[in-house]
Amino acid sequence: MSSTTTEPRWSWGPLTVRLMLAQTTVLLVGLIIVVGTAVLVGPTMFYHGLIEAGHADAATGLVHLDEVFRSVSLTALTIGGLPALFIAGLLSFYIYRTIGRSLASFSTAAGQVADGNYDVEVTSAKLGPEFDSLAASFNDMAARLAAVDTTRRQLLADLAHEMRTPLASLKGHLEGIEDGVVEWDERTAGILDAQIARMERLARDIRQLTAAEEATARLQLTLQDPDVLASQSVAAIESTAAAKNISVRTMSAGPLETPVLLDRERMGQVLGNLLENAIGHTPPGGTITVHTENAPEAVTITVTDTGEGISPKHLQHIFERFYRAHTGREARRAGSGLGLAISKSLVEAQGGTLEASSDGFGRGASFYIRLPRTTRKE
Repeated sequence: MSSTTTEPRWSWGPLTVRLMLAQTTVLLVGLIIVVGTAVLVGPTMFYHGLIEAGHADAATGLVHLDEVFRSVSLTALTIGGLPALFIAGLLSFYIYRTIGRSLASFSTAAGQVADGNYDVEVTSAKLGPEFDSLAASFNDMAARLAAVDTTRRQLLADLAHEMRTPLASLKGHLEGIEDGVVEWDERTAGILDAQIARMERLARDIRQLTAAEEATARLQLTLQDPDVLASQSVAAIESTAAAKNISVRTMSAGPLETPVLLDRERMGQVLGNLLENAIGHTPPGGTITVHTENAPEAVTITVTDTGEGISPKHLQHIFERFYRAHTGREARRAGSGLGLAISKSLVEAQGGTLEASSDGFGRGASFYIRLPRTTRKE
């Protein structure tokens, strides 16, 4: 956040007036009680005290001093009380003015956020940890809203970009057929079917991504054997891998081979995405390995391939929506660019993490699914 809210102009609002009146009333009542006690009650208590102590004659002689005592007490309290009341009023005014400015700052910032300007920041009013915490929470909220808005805008822009190519292809071929330039044959039908399938896949992936990120995927967490899940996922893509002359194998290690709490269908979807991604980036003759590490605190499933690898400049972005490390024909081959984003969201929805590593282009890549081990459903 680079900008801050403009300094709000403080004014006498209803809250400030009520607080000042309440504080002033308390001070005045306290002063009246002190004056009443010193001037009215004090001399009488002193007089009766002398009588009870056996000094009745002295008490009688002091009666004429009551007026002098009351006058002196009233003068002393007036000299000391009025400045004290004035100073207390100034301090109260300063405190309430500071609180009023702080509230006005929050009000101004909230109005800017409501208008869609999330690049705001409320500074601390130095009124204590409560106000500091409130300011920090507000700034965090504004930052999160800004991130959501940026993501939304980027998603819409990326979606428009992704749809432009298949729509242009469909439009061009249909216009060519109408003009008689393009013949309606098996090749043309295949092109149109491919573009339609691409748009269907894009729509399906966006729905899956939205469901995963908004936690509406209706996770059904049950205790599952990660080794069995890995073997089933490998079996599902073995024919595809064999057609490309790619070897796929599973491995397992670790001292604690016990079930882990997860959603079987969703985790199968994640492993399927990772394996399809590995097959798409591994040349014929390569190898894909699914390794399960059963540690006491967590289970780690690693999908490793001997394919193209990922350069460091792309590695930090591969889980972003629509991000592709390749362009042109290779990008079209890679799919919608949402598979890894969907996989990451699904793993995180189950309390785990998904990370990637690669030694560079041409040296393969590894994806690590880490699921914390637990014995009960939350």
